[in-house]
Amino acid sequence: MDQETWTADQIEVSVEGVFTTHHYLLSAAGSLGELTIKTGGGTGTFLATDGRELEVKRTSLWRGWYEMRDSGVVIGTAASQGFFRRTTTIDYRGVEHLLEPVNTWARRWRLVDPMGSVLVEVEPRGVFKRGAFIKVFGEIELDLLVFCYYMVSMRWQEQASAASAASAASS
Repeated sequence: MDQETWTADQIEVSVEGVFTTHHYLLSAAGSLGELTIKTGGGTGTFLATDGRELEVKRTSLWRGWYEMRDSGVVIGTAASQGFFRRTTTIDYRGVEHLLEPVNTWARRWRLVDPMGSVLVEVEPRGVFKRGAFIKVFGEIELDLLVFCYYMVSMRWQEQASAASAASAASS
């Protein structure tokens, strides 16, 4: 597969839309592509600037399982490590990575390779700005980077839903 590998860079993700969100990944070198996510089911499509198209989706509502497909072939899976654990295991092309929160509030996440090295960190753009900043620390394939960002985006949606439910229950 011909895809780019990223290293030592910062990527800005800007988000537009409400029920279907469009996540534009931009680096200093230019656009990397667009991830479109349908709200509710969590299904999405990433269209890279080189024309490749990837599908991401939730495969189990209750267990927190996700997958990424390229031309119908599963190239990545993600699974929560347990009901009360926030860490997620991402298996990308047979290599396991960990997606874990950096801080207590779980707004900033990092992807760690099997050797324990941090590959990327994903953090929100700001309190009133939608989107994220992705800091790239080591070599990472674009597909894995997109899957990591998608998983963080899903975590943020889950947190927002839980906060809304808690707020409604206390009213």
